[in-house]
Amino acid sequence: MVEEKTKKPWYKRWWVITLFVIVGLVILVNLLGTDKGSTQTNNLQKASTQEQITSNQPEAKTYSLGDEIQAGDFKWKITKSSTAKEIGQDVGGTFFGEKADGIFIILDVDIENTGKTAQYLTDSFIKLVDDQGREFSPNTAAAIYIKPQGSALIFEQINPGIKKKGKIVYDVPEGLRVANVRISSNLLESSVYNVKLII
Repeated sequence: MVEEKTKKPWYKRWWVITLFVIVGLVILVNLLGTDKGSTQTNNLQKASTQEQITSNQPEAKTYSLGDEIQAGDFKWKITKSSTAKEIGQDVGGTFFGEKADGIFIILDVDIENTGKTAQYLTDSFIKLVDDQGREFSPNTAAAIYIKPQGSALIFEQINPGIKKKGKIVYDVPEGLRVANVRISSNLLESSVYNVKLII
């Protein structure tokens, strides 16, 4: 009788442990299934959000050299493009200026503030994008040496109704033949305008 009593608690404990293991496995399987489902749901939500972002991006309008482009409060006109290997001058055997790593593309630009208040103009509003989708920012250091002095459009405040003429410089790889000048209405690029450029 004493032996039976000692075996019975062990027998009961064995089933309790087995029951706990089975319940634990069921919970684990359910959790893994839920995580997988939530991951799939998250992936679907991300894909949907990406599609919405892509569909909300503005379609870029394309213009030709000499066309007037109203981008935000500024009216742009690219009148000419030229190239150079260096910008600056040689004074007494010393070169003061910048030499291109590739080749400089220089844009002649007319711009007017058509808004009702003074606006800050920065060369970050206008970038060069080649036929491979590579984006080139203006080279401010080289633009400083453009003649006549002060003709570089870099960063300044323009009052309403004021028209400015100036130049913007880009350092691009040699051999680049076709590019778009991409003008944005502001730094957030809410509206984008392309000017086709044959170099």
